Amino acid sequence: MDIQNYYDELAKNMRVERAKRKISQLNLATKAGISPDTVNMIERGVGNPTLFTIISIAKALDVDLNTLIPLK
Repeated sequence: MDIQNYYDELAKNMRVERAKRKISQLNLATKAGISPDTVNMIERGVGNPTLFTIISIAKALDVDLNTLIPLK
């Protein structure tokens, strides 16, 4: 799988999980300890997040990493 496909999956899954919890990008950013711009970029599939950032987002959303980036 191409790396962009992983970014696209992460973007889609972040949006879905955030919507399920009815929280804004700003709220997610605050909970994850990252900037709102970072959340926005990742959700558009144009960010290049570090593993630490992805873990922080997963913890903030209270989901498993595999929920955000399924390894197919």
